[in-house]
Amino acid sequence: MADTLVTTLATWLNYRPRDLLMFSAETYLRLLERLNQAAWPAQWLSPLLIVGLVALALGRHRWQHRLAAGLLSLALALVAWRFFGLYAEINFAAPWLAALFVIPSLALAAMAIVGPGLALDRRVRGWWSGVVLLAWGLVLHPLALLAGGRSAAGAELFGLAPDPTAIATLGLLLMSRIPRRGWLMIPPLAWCVVSGLTWWLLLAA
Repeated sequence: MADTLVTTLATWLNYRPRDLLMFSAETYLRLLERLNQAAWPAQWLSPLLIVGLVALALGRHRWQHRLAAGLLSLALALVAWRFFGLYAEINFAAPWLAALFVIPSLALAAMAIVGPGLALDRRVRGWWSGVVLLAWGLVLHPLALLAGGRSAAGAELFGLAPDPTAIATLGLLLMSRIPRRGWLMIPPLAWCVVSGLTWWLLLAA
């Protein structure tokens, strides 16, 4: 019995974090390519979605702010549905990770229907940090990946891929005057941590 316990413990101690991964970097990149192929030609709507969202959120009327919240809710819901539907094929934890997008999507949908919506205000604390994150998620993130050798077929875009959507969402929330917005930032921030750790393990494998 003691020998069995020692052997089992020794086996577990030999595991490294990367051994817990169920897929390779190539498999993950192929998943992103499949995501873009399935969504084509909706990629062209991504810039229109974010431009319309920001324009509405900067508007003066509550109905504009509610529409902006609805558009951001839609973008998060699309990622939860399209990306994590594919991700579930290679990661059994995908349904639980999808909740990091479903939860803020539902909260923003509620704000769009009965709440104040999503209003951006240059006077809020964190405005410029939000601008940087928004620019990072929408432009710098996909361009940096392409510059690093990622093929255009595997490009990550707002409203389709989780990383740019989570980063841009954090930026928009920082720029907004939503009361107690901190709790709403936890899910996209948690995804950024999960994604960062995943890529670190993939590249270290």
